[in-house]
This record gives sequence, C-alpha cells and structure tokens, in this order.
Amino acid sequence: GYDIGDAPLEKEAIMSSVLDDPEAKISSPELNVAYRMSTDEYYELTPYATELEENWGPAPGNLNSDGKNLVVYGKQFGNVFIGVQPSFGYEGDPMRLLFAKSASPHHGFAAYYTYLEKIFQADAVLHFGTHGSLEFMPGKQVGMSGTCYPDRLINSLPSAYLYAANNPSEATIAKRRSYSATVSYLTPPAENAGLYKGLKELKEL
Repeated sequence: GYDIGDAPLEKEAIMSSVLDDPEAKISSPELNVAYRMSTDEYYELTPYATELEENWGPAPGNLNSDGKNLVVYGKQFGNVFIGVQPSFGYEGDPMRLLFAKSASPHHGFAAYYTYLEKIFQADAVLHFGTHGSLEFMPGKQVGMSGTCYPDRLINSLPSAYLYAANNPSEATIAKRRSYSATVSYLTPPAENAGLYKGLKELKEL
C-alpha cells in the first residue's frame, strides 16, 4: 500500500509545494528540488551514463543541474513521490530525439529515472500523459532491446500511463516503447470558445 504522509488535501496546495510558482518552467529555480545526485553517484548507478557524453558532454551538464550535481525536481509525501519529468533537451527540435539514431537523453533525464528506481526505490511509476517524453526516446520502434533508451530508462519499473481516450495512436507508442499499461481518461467537454478583443469587435460591426 501507500501513504501520503502530511500531503495537503487541496490540489492547489500540492501543486504549489511541487512547483512553488504554478507557471514555473522546467529550468526554473522555483521548482522544488527533491534530490541532488552527485556525479559520482550518477555514474555508479547509471550503467549507460558514459554513452550520453557523445551528445551532452560529461555530467552534470546544463540541464537539470546546479552546475555541480544533477537535480531531481518533485516532492515526496509519505512513500509517494510526485516528480517533474525532465524536458526532452532539444526544445527547439524535440522530434530530433525520436528520429536521430545517434541521439540520446541528457544526463538529467537519465538521473531522474535512476533516482526513481535505485534511490527512491519506487514499486511502480504512474505517468500522467498526454504525453511525456519517455516513450519518444531514441531506440527501435518495435521490439525494444537493452540498447534502446526507453528500455534503459524504465528498466525494471512497472509503469502505468494515464492517456487521453482520444489519442490511441500515441497511447500505443507508450505501451509499445515504454512497456506501460495505459489507463484512458475522457477529454474535457468542449464548448464554443468564441472570439476575443479586436476579433469580437470586428464580428459585431
């Protein structure tokens, strides 16, 4: 089972404890740091870490890093950890990771999943989609092997993935490439958004 310790009952308070600033971006100093992983610990616990240096140089690098350590963003409540998955790394060209055979996740991304499995020692991971980055990491499209990054990252962690019911194509990728059991949720009800500002005035002419 699980317990949530002293977690707030209101979702806004939980969000605030993780993000501090609800508009905080992935590289923002406002994000709560749950763990600082030294480079020695990172290299010891992440067997493929040196292979990432071809694209990102030696750890810790510039992403999910304080310049000395790799940082894991999130907050622990009892034996539940709410984490903020690191960014792709190639923000201007995110699909580069999916299609470039020589690409790799950055050190911060690898450290995040190393933390979940080997330091926090999670029994399972629940990904909240639609969608994250794990299933789009470099590797084969079908029949993952030990050299494919989705396989390396999730490793032995059981994964459940909340995915929107109207996006079965990418949910299939999550199942196929990150070994996730998908749980569908309905999309929010749609309504007419209408026009705004100058467009609304133009329509009323």
